Amino acid sequence: MGIIEKQATKNLIYSYLGAGLGFITVMWTANLFTTSENGVTTLIISYAALFSQFANLGFNSVTIRLFPYFRNKEKGHHGFLFYAILVTLIGFTLCYIVFLFLQPHLIESNKLKSALFVNYLFYLMPLTFFTVFYNIFDSYLRASYSSVIGSFSKDFLQKILIIFMIFLYFLKIIDFRIYIMGYIISTCLPTIFLLVYIIKQDEWHIKPIRGFVTKELRNEMVNLSIFSILAGGASAIILNIDSIMVNKFLGEADTGIYRIVGYFATIMLIPARSLYRISSSIVAENFKQKKISEIHKLYIQSCNSQLAIGALFFIGVWVNLDNILHLLPAAYSPGKYVILVLSAGFLIEMATGINQVIIANSAFYRFDAYFVFIVVGFTVLANYIFIPLFGIMGSAIATALTVVTSNILRYGFLLIKFKMQPFTTNTLKLIFIAAIAISPSFFIPYLHNLYLDIAIRSGIVSGIFVLLILRMEATPELNIKIRRNIKRFLK
Repeated sequence: MGIIEKQATKNLIYSYLGAGLGFITVMWTANLFTTSENGVTTLIISYAALFSQFANLGFNSVTIRLFPYFRNKEKGHHGFLFYAILVTLIGFTLCYIVFLFLQPHLIESNKLKSALFVNYLFYLMPLTFFTVFYNIFDSYLRASYSSVIGSFSKDFLQKILIIFMIFLYFLKIIDFRIYIMGYIISTCLPTIFLLVYIIKQDEWHIKPIRGFVTKELRNEMVNLSIFSILAGGASAIILNIDSIMVNKFLGEADTGIYRIVGYFATIMLIPARSLYRISSSIVAENFKQKKISEIHKLYIQSCNSQLAIGALFFIGVWVNLDNILHLLPAAYSPGKYVILVLSAGFLIEMATGINQVIIANSAFYRFDAYFVFIVVGFTVLANYIFIPLFGIMGSAIATALTVVTSNILRYGFLLIKFKMQPFTTNTLKLIFIAAIAISPSFFIPYLHNLYLDIAIRSGIVSGIFVLLILRMEATPELNIKIRRNIKRFLK
């Protein structure tokens, strides 16, 4: 756990710094821009994420899973980066051709409910280009055990730049059109930052070594790419379909509401994403060395620690639900229970640990693609059913059900194929602790001061939660860190 712990901690620091900056961004944009204007940025980012997943032709997964076979810094990793860049350029070209065919349909289907999106549609392909290369460079660095720089550039640097653009808009130095341009540029700059970092670290090796890629290895790369295109594209659909379908049925104003309130739920996933970034490479290396017991151990630890962190966030959101809505303009009040439903779904995601990482890096990676396809059909159908019935709340329900379904499938697969059972008595302890910790909040009267009320409720809940975790030894790994930090604080 040495490499994982150190890099996951650094990733977590930048992620939470980014979350703090993201909170400032969300609060500022919610009060400065209309719901439609906030919806525009959501749609551009969602579509770019969707296109970029197909544009890399599945090579991100090839990088994480097969880079250990290429790793040799003295020999330039046998030119692995050359193959990554070549495949990505081909993929983006194909993606751009598809966009040209889809562009008339996107304009026609959005010109009434989402006119602003149509006005800024031309930013989509440039953003897709930089997004797909960011993903490739980030995967390459993660496979080289340098996952922190990606977190810094995306979670910290990018958000600082976006806040700067918001500040210029607030001062009325720029208008919304220039703001959107600056927003897109800010989102693209981390790609350039990673490129410069790769060159400075002497990891820019784009000369392939003839004869190294055997027929067997090439076939494995092609097969993995094909399944990863399908799985990665389907995963992108799952992650972005909610915003896209809310826009389809309700328009960009409701999309803006959904995006702003959804932010408070997605904060929960920050620790999980930090762990996924580095654990993929470690799991791939352990599979190569056939250390299944180490993977099982990591699986158990990830479920336990992520459930603890996720439960604390979930009850924190629950007890402050009204306070969160008071922080936002009245236009966002329809999103109150969207936050709670999404948070419940994301809690399940965290509680099941790195199940997707394990399957994706195993010899059974094809099954992850099959699962994702099942879930894509489920999430599209669920959104079609629930959005017309319940509005943005319907999309939240669909997303939560999708998360639960996908994790049940992966949990069952690992249990059957690898006999990996990640849940222990500590899991029951954590559920019990969360129930006890949240109970006092129901008896605390509202204190008529928003920030004082947040501080008192959060302090009581988190205090009880941490004390019970330490007392009951529910999370051995986290307990060590908590006690270590308490000792440092008391010195």
